[in-house]
Amino acid sequence: MLKFKRLSSAALAIGLTVGSGVIFPASAQGVLEACEPEIVEFCSTVEPGNGRVLSCLYAHETKISRTCGDAFDDIGDVIDGLFFTIGSTLAICDADLQKHCADTRFGQGRLLSCLAEVQADLEPACSGVVAELSGELAN
Repeated sequence: MLKFKRLSSAALAIGLTVGSGVIFPASAQGVLEACEPEIVEFCSTVEPGNGRVLSCLYAHETKISRTCGDAFDDIGDVIDGLFFTIGSTLAICDADLQKHCADTRFGQGRLLSCLAEVQADLEPACSGVVAELSGELAN
């Protein structure tokens, strides 16, 4: 059950991050490479995009190799850290988000982009975490 929960969380997060094309493309590529035999065996007829291949892997989670499962665990750890960082940023930058980005829709990095565009006008704590998060995502 733990493997199922971990895999489903990773699949959802990868689908969100890969779908936006912004966050951790190298990590997602590592999962796709580690799971290539499973993709060929179970998902070869699935049209790539919008998380469909990852959803297919999720549907076959009881049949995936340890290598593929470990790759999901690895990216899950990265994504857990990212979600923590983003959650902290949202809390620290709440006032700045309301002041500068109230009309910005959530998702696909729009809030971070908005904060980065007005970084010179942000409170120091918010400016610091925006710089740190922007730097991490650029690597």
